[in-house]
Amino acid sequence: MDDPDQMVVDHAMGKLIEYGDGIIPNLENLEDDCLIHPIQLENIAIVLDALRFHRIRNDLTDWLNSDDKCLMKAVYIICSYQYPELNIDAFTSKFQELKHFCWMEINSRQTSFEKVDALNKVFFDTFDFVKVNELPHSPFELFVNSVMESKEGTDLSLGLIYSIVAQSLDIPIYGVTTMNNRAPFILAYMDKDNLLPILDWGIDNNGVLFYISVGNKGLVIDPKQMKEAYLSEGLPQNRAQFEPSPNSVIIKKYLKDIKRSYENKVQFRYKLKDIDELLELF
Repeated sequence: MDDPDQMVVDHAMGKLIEYGDGIIPNLENLEDDCLIHPIQLENIAIVLDALRFHRIRNDLTDWLNSDDKCLMKAVYIICSYQYPELNIDAFTSKFQELKHFCWMEINSRQTSFEKVDALNKVFFDTFDFVKVNELPHSPFELFVNSVMESKEGTDLSLGLIYSIVAQSLDIPIYGVTTMNNRAPFILAYMDKDNLLPILDWGIDNNGVLFYISVGNKGLVIDPKQMKEAYLSEGLPQNRAQFEPSPNSVIIKKYLKDIKRSYENKVQFRYKLKDIDELLELF
């Protein structure tokens, strides 16, 4: 890997890549042994990056072809791109901790509104999650594992955490998004208990009981207010703008936001080609 002939090095690197991501642990060990050999270290790092990205692309392809399209799994795959040593157990344990605290606050006698109040109490008071308003956003305000540590994120990264925890507690809260960058990422609480005829919001609201603005500390917004706000801002009025989005659409939006954050930081722009390649899968 430090041969003076670049053709030899390229051939060696090509052979290693042919072995596939199964040799990643071996290369990681080899990387640790090459700290005093900078040329070897650089070349091994190039191979490792290529193999790790190949694994990410394959995992995301498998996810897109799966029936359930588990949101947490896709978020973990995306976070693994920036954090290749991220452990799935460590990742999910953060969600389990949040889920436990929420479970302690929720019971079957509560109304939908009371359950959201309980979630908000845990999310914004106990754990102190906050939305970062400064633009442009840093990648670390988007990657969910980083947000779990700093407690600072965007509408989308906070909304992903909130909805994943809610769904794990059988609370019907789902993300709503489009590729329109002006439209915020919001959450929809679906009417699984048939309360809409009683509330009678006065509009066709696509089965949504109410919306939740995670960026505003879980503010509850009724569907009529939401549509009026979008109308006043000149935002789209199509049904997709107000209905829960498929997880594949949410993850595509997640990747687009990550790409935008990379574009705004010079040190991350070399990653843009990889993100474009992942977006081509959708």
